[in-house]
Amino acid sequence: MIDIKVKSIIRTKYGEANFKYIEKFDSVEKAADPLNKGELVEVVVQEIKWDHTIVKEDADEYQKSSTKAKRLARQETPEVSGDQTQS
Repeated sequence: MIDIKVKSIIRTKYGEANFKYIEKFDSVEKAADPLNKGELVEVVVQEIKWDHTIVKEDADEYQKSSTKAKRLARQETPEVSGDQTQS
């Protein structure tokens, strides 16, 4: 039997874009206050500029879960600095 592993490649693109965000309000006072949220009408993305792209192979699930477990173990372990002998 042939063991075929499915390879997963991750591509992450970084860039900038200009956008137009349109909201609807029921009064001028509410619309004038930048802290108020209105009803979303439309978002238009314009002028996308790609800065760079990173392509890498995705690790398998075992490696991901193993790394996550190690990270959690490090967070839960209290750090002891210096000599802390009790008298």
